Amino acid sequence: MLSIQELRSSTVKELLQELTKMRKEMVKVRLTIRTKHDKNLSKAKKTKRYIAQLLTMIKEAGSEEATKAPSEPKKSKEEQK
Repeated sequence: MLSIQELRSSTVKELLQELTKMRKEMVKVRLTIRTKHDKNLSKAKKTKRYIAQLLTMIKEAGSEEATKAPSEPKKSKEEQK
């Protein structure tokens, strides 16, 4: 798992790859808990929290990219006629 600083410096593509990896890990953790091979329930909680942090970072990075995109200036009422 990456730290918050490492997540913030990552690109959206890297964050999406990490998200995919962690979702697969969450399936494995849930399976081991359900089959009683692992009694460490905190591992599932930590993984779930990390996935939420990844989703937040992806959302923040997406909104930053949207604000960086050039937007067209609004036309005045005279120009619209």
